[in-house]
Amino acid sequence: MKIDNTSKALGAYGAQSKPVRRESTPSTSDSASASASDNVAINPKIGAVEREVANAPAFDAAKVDAIKQAIASGSFQINPDKIADQLIASAQDLLSR
Repeated sequence: MKIDNTSKALGAYGAQSKPVRRESTPSTSDSASASASDNVAINPKIGAVEREVANAPAFDAAKVDAIKQAIASGSFQINPDKIADQLIASAQDLLSR
């Protein structure tokens, strides 16, 4: 099994958007005046968080190597109870959203 970081499967589990019904569309003059008076403030800490995330590796290479070696040597232990518990917790988390 090849492990890569392309994350193709994540697209299948991403947030699904629902269509939004609008009662009426605002006129162009209403939207122009509303946008002129709207103010947006972005938290200055977001830049530091973005830099930290950008510099972090996509995965733990040392952990992946350790797992590869354990599989190759035949010493990799699978705990089906832990896997089942994590799957149930993940499903419950998704259903509660």
